[in-house]
Amino acid sequence: MKNYITIFALLAVLFSGASCDDFMTPDTGEILPEKHYPGEYSELYSGFMGLAASLQQVADQASFLEGLRGDLLEPTANAPRALWDVYQYNDLSGNTLADPVGYYNLILNANDYLQHVFAYKKEKPDVISEAEYKGLIAGAIRYKVWAYLMLARIYGEAIWFDETLTEFQDLSKYPVMNYDQLISNCRTLMETGIYGYNGLPEIRWSTVLFPGQADSPTNLMWNRICPPSEVLLAEIYLNQQEYQKAWDQCVAIIKRGGENEASYQLNLSEYNGEWKTFSYNFVRKEQITVAFYDFSLKQTNRYIEYYSNNFPNKYFLRPTEANRRRFESQYNAGGVKNDQYRGVGVTYKFVNGNWVLQKFLAGHETSDKIHTNDVQISLYRAAEVHLFMIEALVGMGRFEEALAFLNNGVGSYYNASKGKFNPPFEPYPSSLYRTSSTSELANRGVRGRVNLGEVGGFSLQAASALDTLIAIRRLDSLLVEETSLELAGEGKALYAMNRMLRKWSLDAPKAWAQQWISATGSANPANLWGNEVQQYWAKTVAAKYADGSPIESRLAADKKNWFIQFDLKNK
Repeated sequence: MKNYITIFALLAVLFSGASCDDFMTPDTGEILPEKHYPGEYSELYSGFMGLAASLQQVADQASFLEGLRGDLLEPTANAPRALWDVYQYNDLSGNTLADPVGYYNLILNANDYLQHVFAYKKEKPDVISEAEYKGLIAGAIRYKVWAYLMLARIYGEAIWFDETLTEFQDLSKYPVMNYDQLISNCRTLMETGIYGYNGLPEIRWSTVLFPGQADSPTNLMWNRICPPSEVLLAEIYLNQQEYQKAWDQCVAIIKRGGENEASYQLNLSEYNGEWKTFSYNFVRKEQITVAFYDFSLKQTNRYIEYYSNNFPNKYFLRPTEANRRRFESQYNAGGVKNDQYRGVGVTYKFVNGNWVLQKFLAGHETSDKIHTNDVQISLYRAAEVHLFMIEALVGMGRFEEALAFLNNGVGSYYNASKGKFNPPFEPYPSSLYRTSSTSELANRGVRGRVNLGEVGGFSLQAASALDTLIAIRRLDSLLVEETSLELAGEGKALYAMNRMLRKWSLDAPKAWAQQWISATGSANPANLWGNEVQQYWAKTVAAKYADGSPIESRLAADKKNWFIQFDLKNK
């Protein structure tokens, strides 16, 4: 039986006379005739910006889906049926909110762009430099990889396309890949690429678009529109439990940001660790990849409409009591329960008699101004990279380093007279200590910069191989909790849960832990690998429901139930 689907190629191509503002306001429904694309070399650049615009169209979706299926969000009485069906695990046939087509649009656009760039390069190899060709090709590959990683996180499977579809197609010839296969294919695409071009090189857009100008917030923003290779590879390697490789990528992006642009340090450059402005301002030291929006150019996303209860917004979604308790139970550095800089008033707030997800609404809050917010969606930011690095360190049993980055930072390990870190922190870049202002107090750690108390000290007491494995599993749970706090509403926490429960499931690969497993003399010491982690997070998610037992049973029974099931082939 043949299955068919309409795939719209949303290739947003802008013309060589376009201004920088116009780069992000394309007609994403236009298919440019072959004879027009690409013509002048500047269309290579504007076509790339069309990929950024395609990403812009889908950047808000994960926040809603992850929040509804995790423990962060619940629908309000205003919410349409589509949101309730996601929340209640109902049939999602025809559900536009759950539809993955936006991610496939980006993938197909990237395929189309690559096809044209290779053809153009063959015809006119010297119009731009080889380095620029490599950067454009690599950037398109990274957009494609990001989209497939999103499909893996949300749906657990995806159809793999290496060509462009612009009409009705028989999809039975295209492979449907599961989670692990998608991760593996993304790695190959990043490392090996196509036709000898991989996903690693980059173009520094601030130089291309503003030649001869000094760096400024205006032009540096353009360097953050495409995910860099380091963050994509770090996430890929974490999924494959290749922790040394993941650590290498995290240190590389921290070093690159820190030494070149004084970024990605998790210091106190934002007063009292108040990183919250990144949702409506460009924060160079925090944001790594951003979907930018400009209300004056009619660029919007659905965050304000869905989360705000100020007229005329719809207030479809609100934070759950279960999730709010997570913030309220945190001890600060003084031993008092109070997540002052991320809790009430910051991540969530009581407004007009109801709780709202405040995190993205703080730019303008009054009814006459709230619609003008330029809400920015961070796809990757410094805190997530640090959490990735901590996860990698935990997986290698390097607990002292992991806890430093999780808690109070690494400043106390720096030897100012020698200009480098003391053991075991010698491999880290000095930029984690040296900052443009001594008041920033260098790297302060994920919890330290928001003045929270230390956690995870039990791991430093691990005296045996079994102790180490137990400590790793416990720290993995702490990292999921911290991800839920730090990255609430950013489409991350549920997928961190999923990655951890898969890591500790009975059928999970254990090569990463073999040194400790062998030392215990057991193939599964203390039954650490099994269904226990999955059951724990199932209970955590189910706690937001009035009667969560059906949801808990469903999530505890099968790892597949952690993904949204949406049959694209039979739409």
